Amino acid sequence: MKNRKLTLKHNRNMSYKNQLMLSYTLILAIILLIGVILYSLSYRQVKNGIYQQNRLSLSASVKQLDNTMELTNAAVKQITTNSLFNNLINKVNRGDSSFYYLGYKTQQSLKSITPVEFLLPINNSFIYIEKSSYAISPILFSDFDFFIWNNTKYPIDPAQLSKILVDPSYWNKFIPFEQLGTSSKNFLYLYPLTSASQVANHSSSVICYQFEHEKIMAFFSNINLYHNGYLVAYDKNGNQTFLLSGGGPVIEYETLKNMDFEHNIAHFTQGSNREEMLITTVSSSYSNWNYYLIQPEEEAYYSITPYQRFFTTVTLAAIILGGILAVIFSSFGNQKILKLSNELNLKESLASSLNLLVEKQKPVVAESYMRRIMEGSITNNVEMQYIIDELGLERPDTKFHVLYTEVSPSEESHICTKDLELCFENYDMLVREALRRYYPDTGYIYKPSDRAFAILIASGESLHFEQVLEQSRNTFISMHNELLQKYGIWIRGGLGARNGLISYTWKSYQQAKEAKSITTTEKYILSRYDFTKSNDVYYYPESLSIQLSGFISTGNKEQVKELFKLIRDENTSRRSLSFTQQKWLLSDIRSTVFKKRHSITEEGLLEDRLKLLDMIDKQFEGEISIDSLKTIALELCDVCGTETESNELIIKIQDYIVNNYHDPDLCLTKISDIFGISENYFSYLFKREVSENFSTYLERLRMAKAKEIISTTDTSLSTLYEYLGYNNAASFRRAFKKNFGVSPKEMRDKVNA
Repeated sequence: MKNRKLTLKHNRNMSYKNQLMLSYTLILAIILLIGVILYSLSYRQVKNGIYQQNRLSLSASVKQLDNTMELTNAAVKQITTNSLFNNLINKVNRGDSSFYYLGYKTQQSLKSITPVEFLLPINNSFIYIEKSSYAISPILFSDFDFFIWNNTKYPIDPAQLSKILVDPSYWNKFIPFEQLGTSSKNFLYLYPLTSASQVANHSSSVICYQFEHEKIMAFFSNINLYHNGYLVAYDKNGNQTFLLSGGGPVIEYETLKNMDFEHNIAHFTQGSNREEMLITTVSSSYSNWNYYLIQPEEEAYYSITPYQRFFTTVTLAAIILGGILAVIFSSFGNQKILKLSNELNLKESLASSLNLLVEKQKPVVAESYMRRIMEGSITNNVEMQYIIDELGLERPDTKFHVLYTEVSPSEESHICTKDLELCFENYDMLVREALRRYYPDTGYIYKPSDRAFAILIASGESLHFEQVLEQSRNTFISMHNELLQKYGIWIRGGLGARNGLISYTWKSYQQAKEAKSITTTEKYILSRYDFTKSNDVYYYPESLSIQLSGFISTGNKEQVKELFKLIRDENTSRRSLSFTQQKWLLSDIRSTVFKKRHSITEEGLLEDRLKLLDMIDKQFEGEISIDSLKTIALELCDVCGTETESNELIIKIQDYIVNNYHDPDLCLTKISDIFGISENYFSYLFKREVSENFSTYLERLRMAKAKEIISTTDTSLSTLYEYLGYNNAASFRRAFKKNFGVSPKEMRDKVNA
């Protein structure tokens, strides 16, 4: 206690300037420590990037070499099945004229294999026949010595080469000419032509391929061996089969085999100078060879060196500048120091918020993509394929369906109204975590409203949907019970049908949402197959009308076909509508298509499109059916489906509006500034491409969303206008009544009734 008092007294006696100096020094030290940590993390990330690049480059190069070996094997199989060749290799008497005639015929037959060799990186090949000591190729059949002496591509003694050809230790591997005492850098590859009657270590004939060094090196052009690195391959028995060397000593196979590889990467210290080497390994799926890329670490990490220098410079500058600032700031008064401290705290808070925003960016983008997939707002195949690739949903033999769930407190929770909003914020985190844990297939969640969630579920195409449906149902029940028991959260859910194509997920989403809307306390999870559709109500919601109009505007015929398929399935296969209801359904669809037809400006259209519009107008005068309306819609796609730059721009603007319709500041000026065009041009372009002005389009989109929320959720009407982007409740109610003829409250009462 006494020592503590002495310390406090000493601190009080310390000058204020020294106290400030100490504070700034500590702050500087903390900043430098954070910088070191960030540098360490960045350094590790850059190294992992180098490892990944090495693995990908080596895998791609090995794949090219495997393809070459596969073509080589194909050529060998053709030779071994050649009857003329099989007769020739068993001939011993070279004095017999039939021997030379047979050789001539075999030579002619080998010319059919020559086109295969053109696909290989070789500049010469021949077959050595041991019994007769003859060599044969598509262009020559002669005594082996004569063949080699008169072939400049083989600068080696024939006697030496003949011993190598029949030595099994040289078979099935790349042999550098340098290893045979010549100056050529090319490779020999010997392939024994062994028949079923011969033993594995002996062959009466051997095919010899000479691979060009430059073409082999081209396979590995993306790999840098540096001054003493190398690439070596071993077969399953530990025999060296391939070597590209930059000059360094080759590590023994046993040493490489016993190394501790992590993600195909290992480190090794070699030589008397203790040089650190980076080792990357890849296995060939064709030859079962193990390839090892050995590089000096100091040179392999070339991209990190400038980064290290930059960090060192910045660190030194920060230390010097920080010391100067500490001296300067400590000389000022307490008021200015406190002001600076407050500003520093604010900047640190902003930096922390920015880091948090960056971390959240990926899930936010993924959820935005899922919203567009489930609402069917993607109108061209190029953009759809891009989103599928980004989300990793290109899965063969896989189908997808949607679970739509809504959350609310249990009846036993007794939560007051003022705490309900805070309660739902907590529910959001808990329900998201539970959905990702119970349905980990894709983990992609879309949140259409405050209390609703939709998740994409993947399942194998070979599984029956009844089995998948039962599994999804049981999983939901387990999740429901956990949330109810642990947190007092009550969830209800609906399951949609499966689709093989991601672009048709909007159907499953609509079906899942409809199934959820009729759940009860006892049946809190239903699918579209668990209930009988009403026979006195046809299926054609406002959202389908908007989607149909949008698909026609962009000429997306595939989505138009799928939408009409959904309408037919829901209203004919799953309902038994009366004659009157069928007429009303046709009237509503006809109204959508008819409005779209007469929103098309004929000015500037080509003559063939004008003729098509005349034909469409005549079809409206005839008998109307779902098939005829589908035909008209597809013909309108041909009229609207242009691929001009302006069309692409409007598609991007429509996507932006769909994503930001709830922004109260959304207007012509804001969009014009974002996309770099004038307000007049944007207004003209939007009217020409979409066939309605911007304000009408935005209001129609907001009203469709409002009707959907009022009809399918319990969202408070008092705050709904804020979510939809209106500045006040009065303007929202006026727009709603103008579009639907009733107020939001009256529509909610009708739905609940």
